[in-house]
Amino acid sequence: MFQARIICRTTRRMVNPQWQRGLAEAPRAPMNHPKPVSPHIGIYKDFGRPFVKVFLMAMCTYQGFYWLWLKMELDEKKREKAAEISLLQDEVKKLTTEPSI
Repeated sequence: MFQARIICRTTRRMVNPQWQRGLAEAPRAPMNHPKPVSPHIGIYKDFGRPFVKVFLMAMCTYQGFYWLWLKMELDEKKREKAAEISLLQDEVKKLTTEPSI
């Protein structure tokens, strides 16, 4: 009984003449000639993709060099600190191995 009601509702919706009439009378856009493209928009239609490609390539190149610069700077600081630590360790060894007076 319950399934029969569901089937009746769905078939009623599919065959509803008002619903079909509504689709048949949908307003259609008039067939006009296309509007002329303004020069301001035309430049982006013609050269939009190349602009975006060049911009993205420039951003990627900049980020790559920026990260490379940071990596090199961190490596330099590590080498400087390692050299300072080795000098301090040598100084500590000298002070501990000297005979005390």
